[in-house]
Amino acid sequence: IRSIAITRDAKLLATISDAEIQKVCIWKWTLAVEKPACTLDLPKEYGFQNYLTFNPRNNKELVSNSKTQAIFYSWFEEKGILAHSAPVLTEKTFNKLVGKFSQSIFHLKLSQILSATKEGKLVVWDVHYPPSSSSVPALPFIKPCKLVHLQKEGITVLTTVDNYIVTGDIKGNIKFYDHTLSVVNWYSNFKLGAIRTLSFSKAPASPPTEKSNLPIDCTLKGDLFVVRNFIIGTFDATVYHMTADGTKLEKLFVEPRDAVYAISCHPYQPLIAVGSVCGMIKVWDYEKKVYLFSRAFEKGLGVQSLTYNPEGALLGAGFTEGTVYILDAMSLENEIPEPFKYSRTSVSHVSFSHDSNYLATADISFTVAVYKVVVVDGQRVWEYLARLRSHHNSIRSLLFGVHLDSNEPRLLSLGKDRFLIEYNLIKSYKDHLEVLDIHRTDQGTYPTCMIWYPPLTKDEAFQFHHENVQVSVRAPH
Repeated sequence: IRSIAITRDAKLLATISDAEIQKVCIWKWTLAVEKPACTLDLPKEYGFQNYLTFNPRNNKELVSNSKTQAIFYSWFEEKGILAHSAPVLTEKTFNKLVGKFSQSIFHLKLSQILSATKEGKLVVWDVHYPPSSSSVPALPFIKPCKLVHLQKEGITVLTTVDNYIVTGDIKGNIKFYDHTLSVVNWYSNFKLGAIRTLSFSKAPASPPTEKSNLPIDCTLKGDLFVVRNFIIGTFDATVYHMTADGTKLEKLFVEPRDAVYAISCHPYQPLIAVGSVCGMIKVWDYEKKVYLFSRAFEKGLGVQSLTYNPEGALLGAGFTEGTVYILDAMSLENEIPEPFKYSRTSVSHVSFSHDSNYLATADISFTVAVYKVVVVDGQRVWEYLARLRSHHNSIRSLLFGVHLDSNEPRLLSLGKDRFLIEYNLIKSYKDHLEVLDIHRTDQGTYPTCMIWYPPLTKDEAFQFHHENVQVSVRAPH
């Protein structure tokens, strides 16, 4: 479902699908039926419709828009027909640049439709209804009648509340207009990101009292600006609550605004760390389903990989531009004074040894890097050991194990080049990562990952997966 709308009496739902051929449906959802009351397939030439809303004064009318086309819908319930009209609008209509549509709504009082654009303009459409005496159902005639340059900033949200037409724009401003499109008031000093959505409280605004701390509107009369409390969602995935009385803005929560590439579960607590390429790490309690704490890194640092150490005290993080952080798992503060920056490309894998004395990383340049704990003035300190471009195709897995006879850590990497490589950590030294063994996985398909097989005997085995087949192989000694 691409967009959904609901009537004010909550009896009807309308949806637009996300398919290549978009389908508009109206549902009498309170009747517990499995099929929509009516459907309409939209021609592809209308463009991809992103927004849909009902006429608050008529449950049988809707409007939607793509970036280039607004569509008016009329539901003839008795006939079971959802008819539509796609009025033509080009740059020649007003001999001015119109811009791409963002959202469309019905006018509060007039028979008009308003479409906001990314140029800060408002297209006003007149809706001319056929004579009521007509016995044959007919669509109204929709015609563009006016282009209003409402503001400089591109409009991203267009909605209504009570007697106001409300816009949100790319600069984070929220503006209120009356039905004549005269500005009444605005919020512009909160330094918000581009507005994605505005949602007003179901409860009407309380009448002003002596204790009220309401702002003055910008009209000549200078009345108190009374509006319902509302929720603001921004394109940078932050959600705020605005209390109109006192103009109090409260940040409710921040979510990742870009793709999530990294997750890691705590070894013994019900915690999961989630990293996004927007540079945010969030930690959740997955049993209670509550958010605990987070950290947003500076711009340009995107989280690519995450892992807890075996004790759960540290969190290793690899970033898209090659940086490696070692963080305190409970505060996400830096465990080392400065992050490591020995890779020039995205760090795809991070892994701790069983005793937490080693940290290994792999990047998309086929390179493995190792960091080690040393004791300096009685303090355990992490320092860079060595790195090696050991593969000639992408590294699919990076895995620490244990030498059963000495309890020393062992490190292996598996590449798309079909090589399984073990490193000699004991003989490695500053700027030199020693290779112990190279094993070719004689398979026709590419390996994708590997994991240690539970030891059934003193001879330990490990297992790695291919795109089409799973193979168990003796660990190299």
